[in-house]
Amino acid sequence: MVQLDIVRSCNSTLIKSQPLVAVFVGGTSGIGENAIRALAAAHSDQGRGLRLYIVGRNADAAKNIIADCVRVCSVGQFRFVKAEDLSLLKDVDHVCSEITRIEEEENTNGGSAKVDLLVMSQAGFDLSFQPRHDTKEGLDMLMSLLYYSRMRFILRLLPLLRASPLPAHIVSVYAAGMEGKIFPDDLSLRAPQQYGQANVRSHVTYMTTLFMENLAERYPGQLSLVHVFPGLVITNAFYNAGLPTWFKITARLAAPIMRPFTVKPEECGERILFLATPRYPAREAIESGTNAKRDEVSANGRGAGVATGTDGNRGSGAYACKLDGEVIPLKETYKKLREDGLAKKVWDHTMKVFDDIDAGNVFTG
Repeated sequence: MVQLDIVRSCNSTLIKSQPLVAVFVGGTSGIGENAIRALAAAHSDQGRGLRLYIVGRNADAAKNIIADCVRVCSVGQFRFVKAEDLSLLKDVDHVCSEITRIEEEENTNGGSAKVDLLVMSQAGFDLSFQPRHDTKEGLDMLMSLLYYSRMRFILRLLPLLRASPLPAHIVSVYAAGMEGKIFPDDLSLRAPQQYGQANVRSHVTYMTTLFMENLAERYPGQLSLVHVFPGLVITNAFYNAGLPTWFKITARLAAPIMRPFTVKPEECGERILFLATPRYPAREAIESGTNAKRDEVSANGRGAGVATGTDGNRGSGAYACKLDGEVIPLKETYKKLREDGLAKKVWDHTMKVFDDIDAGNVFTG
């Protein structure tokens, strides 16, 4: 575990390094909200500038979060970008266009429109208890929120992400390290006998890892991508109206027992922010000198060191982590799958999904 004092030290260094632009998708509740509050508190009035976009459906919740953030970070700019249904790629595109428009307007006097940090945690906890439900674009709603919409956010915001001098850090919060079964010829789990919560989690995890590795390789020195398993964090998501009554009752009764094994919301937010520090550099950044070298990262992080990527190499640009900051070793898990060409299959499948829907078709693959 990376100790919390090291996390806070690295976060402090991050917010003092340059003005930051951050986008939080699914930021009106849960882990996304925790991370937003942590960034505002870390920046306070001592950082070099902060513009933060909160993407979500709940305008009232966003208003309350922004009011709290302004109290602790009066110099920050906090903007709510309304989303209607992020399981639809069309809605993702609309949100990204709005963020891009605002960024360009904010930098009409010679500044550079950019995004330094993209954190994605969208997907209601209640969807895990529901059967497959296809969107009007042809994707399973849960898989779209957990995978397709998140990869779409990265691609649509790519010009802004590549403009970050940090380089840009991308964090997807879900189930890193929870690989199980994989059906290479049915990546979207169209076959009814193969669809289920465990297989959805497994497919999303495999595809996220391999798609992120591809992006890290395509954009060396520019993108750092982290898939994180947050562990047990008790948030308001445990009491969503859409959850079964038995689950909500059980969660309330078990909360006192589970508390010693949970992560406090404040610490959760701080640790999510830590994933944007130089411990997780872009691919080739160490060798090319576009980011901190190994010894510099170790010194600044007081022993945190450079993380090992999902391909088994240090600083390779794509990482799978637990919330405590430690990486999850995956090299052997993926060895045979890489040899069988799964990485290319995942990339080709994802791009076909995007191409078909862009063409106005309903995806049926």
